[in-house]
Amino acid sequence: MRSLAFVLLALLTVLTVLLHRGASAAAKPGDLRLSAIASELARRHLTIRCEGLSGALTGARGESGRTGFIGNQPVSVSYLQEGICQTLHAYTRSLKAGGNCLLPCGQPLEIAWSLNTLAHESYHLAGVRNEAQTECYALQAIDFVARRLGASAEQGRALALYSFDQLPGRMPPLYSSPECHDGGKYDLHPSSAVWP
Repeated sequence: MRSLAFVLLALLTVLTVLLHRGASAAAKPGDLRLSAIASELARRHLTIRCEGLSGALTGARGESGRTGFIGNQPVSVSYLQEGICQTLHAYTRSLKAGGNCLLPCGQPLEIAWSLNTLAHESYHLAGVRNEAQTECYALQAIDFVARRLGASAEQGRALALYSFDQLPGRMPPLYSSPECHDGGKYDLHPSSAVWP
């Protein structure tokens, strides 16, 4: 009986070590480029990590990204679906290769969604919890994120306008507010005539 308990304990120890190593190997480091952009928006140092299935823009629960809070304080790490990160990096590569379309030559909706996801999670990391407010801020930051990835001012502006036209209707009602307009409560730059 004692030797059986010893064998079971040894097996449990080996299994624990293997699971720990597997979890450590599966953890991905932060994406430096996307972390830098998010840090600028949130105005603090943070990390963006990519997870999930390759190419997927949304996870099993329909989320493209997630940020946790401890009490009212955001954590310092956000997780984006792997497809969001891949889309943003592919967009950067297309711009470097001389993509001269005003809107992305291919997959403009997927690119707009991905830019929006990065901006949205960045504002959560800045401490904004209200989804409608966060989304309104994100829509206003599309231009900024696109330019940080290499878009020209004209391309960034075109993506911002396209995103504001295309994305809100694809979001759950929780993500929209009548205060998201030029001069509204959630206008990040009320003294500017530029919207979004």
